[in-house]
Amino acid sequence: MSASVRNTVTSQEYGSIFKSSNIDNELKKKSVVVTQAQAEETKAKKKDTTHYYNVETLAHLQYRSQIKVMDNVDGEEVDMTPKPIQDDAYVEQFMKYNLNVMHQMTNFTTMLAKNTTRSRTRSSVRAGIGGNKQSIDDLMNGIIYETINWEPYSTVEALEETYEPRPYTKSFLKITLRKSDFFEIHSQTQTTVAKGSPEGDDAERDNRNYEYLTVGKGKIRRRSDNDAQTDTLLFTTRAVNTILITKATVSSYVSNFEMYDTLNNVTKGFATSTMSSVKDLAAALAQSEDADTFEDDDAVAEKDKVTAQIERLFRNPEFRNAIMYMGRTLSSNTNEAGLRRFRNFDQVERWNAEAEYVYSMNLLFRLIPEPSKAERKAVSDIDFCRSNGDILAVGYGLYSFSSQHVPTSGSVFLWSIKNPGEPERAYYYDVPVTAISFSPFLPSLLAIGLYDGSVEVRDVSSLQDTPVAVSQRSTSPGSSPVVAIRWIKQVSDDDHEADIDPFLSLSQDGSVTRFRIIKSPFLLGFTQMILERIEGHPEGIFVHPSSRIPCESNRHPQGLSITTHPLHKDIYYVLTDEGCIHKCSINYQHQYLEVLRCHDGGVTVMEFSPWSPKLFLTCGNDWFVRIWIDGITRPLLELLDEMTPVHWAKWSPTHSTIIVTVNRETANIWDFRRNLLKPMSKHKMDSSFNTVARFSHCGRTLVIGNERGNTLFNALNDMPFSPHFQYDELEKAIFKAIGNDHELLMELKSIGFFGYPNKKAVF
Repeated sequence: MSASVRNTVTSQEYGSIFKSSNIDNELKKKSVVVTQAQAEETKAKKKDTTHYYNVETLAHLQYRSQIKVMDNVDGEEVDMTPKPIQDDAYVEQFMKYNLNVMHQMTNFTTMLAKNTTRSRTRSSVRAGIGGNKQSIDDLMNGIIYETINWEPYSTVEALEETYEPRPYTKSFLKITLRKSDFFEIHSQTQTTVAKGSPEGDDAERDNRNYEYLTVGKGKIRRRSDNDAQTDTLLFTTRAVNTILITKATVSSYVSNFEMYDTLNNVTKGFATSTMSSVKDLAAALAQSEDADTFEDDDAVAEKDKVTAQIERLFRNPEFRNAIMYMGRTLSSNTNEAGLRRFRNFDQVERWNAEAEYVYSMNLLFRLIPEPSKAERKAVSDIDFCRSNGDILAVGYGLYSFSSQHVPTSGSVFLWSIKNPGEPERAYYYDVPVTAISFSPFLPSLLAIGLYDGSVEVRDVSSLQDTPVAVSQRSTSPGSSPVVAIRWIKQVSDDDHEADIDPFLSLSQDGSVTRFRIIKSPFLLGFTQMILERIEGHPEGIFVHPSSRIPCESNRHPQGLSITTHPLHKDIYYVLTDEGCIHKCSINYQHQYLEVLRCHDGGVTVMEFSPWSPKLFLTCGNDWFVRIWIDGITRPLLELLDEMTPVHWAKWSPTHSTIIVTVNRETANIWDFRRNLLKPMSKHKMDSSFNTVARFSHCGRTLVIGNERGNTLFNALNDMPFSPHFQYDELEKAIFKAIGNDHELLMELKSIGFFGYPNKKAVF
């Protein structure tokens, strides 16, 4: 009974027991006794309260379980009813805590009652449950009877059977929020810092250093460029990607019958007329051979008839086209290898491990003209058609004006690479041909300059031998040989004037004439410039005056060549035998814009780089090839190998640092990126002296003419692979070559970028 009574003691009674340590020992021996009736009554009251709480909670849960929430998602009904939270684990945890506390308090009361008889000096007990320093009074005051759940698992079965659900009248819904796992969706490093903080001071220091290196004085600092074996990765955007083109080598067969039928059916009715004409011609020739023994009037008349038929047959354009097609077919059998190389069918790939850089030149084929009037004429000029690289015009006449023998006639042959054996067109003249030039604006027009100073323009697409227009003495009274012709683009606001493209003609006497094609059989020409000899020392290289020639016999210098500016269409340059370059404009007829002395002797060629409108080279009779840049009056580079005049020099269209020069005996290939002292290779082309040369459009074939009249096609083999960034290689090679001349290096750096926009090439 003492145990049951002790379970019904309240917290206040426990407090009175703990406080009894300060009173008399007799009173402390007395115990508090509670009757059995009072304990049962208290227990029944607590049980009724617990039953009521459980019944009300179960009633609410049962009512909520009858409610179902449905939602329409994408046309389907989805059950969205909240599910009850399982709290059994929390109930068990709370009950374990309550039972442990009560068990500890019971044991502590028993121990305290035993210790009070032994010691009366302790007035209070300062102990803590769980190791804390909280007083036992405060701990017991926080535990009341209502907070202790003695029978948490009791249920009322009788009420559940008779329970009827009531309408839900609560205005709130209890929701329990629990902490879930942490998911990192996005993390961004902070790019700004507070000013005045250590991080802010570091950021300001970096900004000041960046401005000093990019904008301030730190931009100008010493740099050195070295080669590295780092692979260059070229990236392209998706917009420029194209469909992969697959190539395959296939064979085709054409029989002789098919070629005959093709050529036979060029035009309707041509075969019948041609065969009948040939039969008549053969019969007439047979009759004429039989009648040779009889020199009478009938035989002479018959011969004249045969000659007239032959001339009429060759004047037939259809017959001439048939002969041309047949000649191309037969020529492909003997020059197949050379034609394949000219068209770049067999190129060395970049990944070829056996590639060697020996700068070799191999002969493909040669063009041999038929002599006219039984005399040999030198190749005076060569020019490719601008729209068709297979068409080549070659002028035959006089190259060296100091020659002891001057030919009495000249000619211009129009060759096609498809038939190196025979020319496609032939134009004959009574005087030597000295200069020719295709129009870059109307590719079918060919301007021809003659030894007597006359100029004419022909349309090579026409089968007629009549020229389009010729010059006349009334407008071009000069009688000196024409040494150079250059077409210029007409810039005019008038639409009628803009369609007419004039050209400039340079004569040997130093006069520049401007010709224009009009609606007339004659060219409209007027004097553009008359050169005068230079007095004093112009800009450029210094040349000591000759003591043997105190005064020149001619007031005008001798013109040697003419060049136009690649960007400014109104600027042209005239090269003279004084070694000077006269910069002129078509807008000024009586004065120069600039004069630059480039050589100690005549200047034969001036050529701009395809990758720079400011960089150009010159070659002359003083054995030098010099490279200049517009804005600096000193040559950047000087190339010298043989003590012989250089006739021709030009930049390679495929390599920005390679220059090809031609003198009387050899053709030299220079690569100033690798060597500045001597050419990479020398090639002697033929026993005859060389005159002029030209590059093909692709830049892999060099055409050289000689004084015998032959034109040699030479393939440039075993050359370095073309760099991807041509201008960068050119700039690097020039800066490396002039690195020892500090003053010249600073002048070149002051010019800055000297290439075309976007570093492209202009040919």
